[in-house]
Amino acid sequence: MDVPIIYLMNGISGASSASSAISAKSSTESQVAIAMLRKTLDAQKTQGAELLKLLEGKGQIIDIRA
Repeated sequence: MDVPIIYLMNGISGASSASSAISAKSSTESQVAIAMLRKTLDAQKTQGAELLKLLEGKGQIIDIRA
């Protein structure tokens, strides 16, 4: 009976190691995805600011004479 218990314990620790590796990989992938999203958001904010600057002063005076 000792052999199956040791085998089972090795199997559990092996599964735990695999689980830890997968978790670490998922964490790294999540961090990379978050970093990419932050860069994308920063770029979109910059583009929005540039568009607002281009539109600044346009349409403030409306001539409604026919």
